[in-house]
Amino acid sequence: MSLTAAFSTINWLAVLVAGVLHIVISLAWYQPVFFGRAWVKLSGKKMTPAVRWIPAGLGAHLVCILALAVIVNLTNAASVLEGIAAGVLVTVGFVATLLAGELVWEKIPFKLYLIRVGDQLLTLCLGGAILALWR
Repeated sequence: MSLTAAFSTINWLAVLVAGVLHIVISLAWYQPVFFGRAWVKLSGKKMTPAVRWIPAGLGAHLVCILALAVIVNLTNAASVLEGIAAGVLVTVGFVATLLAGELVWEKIPFKLYLIRVGDQLLTLCLGGAILALWR
């Protein structure tokens, strides 16, 4: 399948649903009951977002899911397991490797790295499953 065909066959409703779930799960992930307290302790920061960047953050979540939808289409993933595999591939191949730079240059704690990668692994695997099933 060509890249043009992969874009032209995207189920935009599936992208929207997976994108909204990506946002909602990520927001829940960082609540105090889950990993919020640990994030605050490990990062040394307060849990207060830069409000002016919230629209950009929401857009970034949607672009991430859109890119995953293209990968799902290019790989012809059509089952839950194939969608999850696409999510794992994106997480390990891109997210985890790019965030590893923060371990080296920003010297963030490894547990903080795992919290951040874990959020992406969960949301991208769920997104991949949705996108693969809802083609």
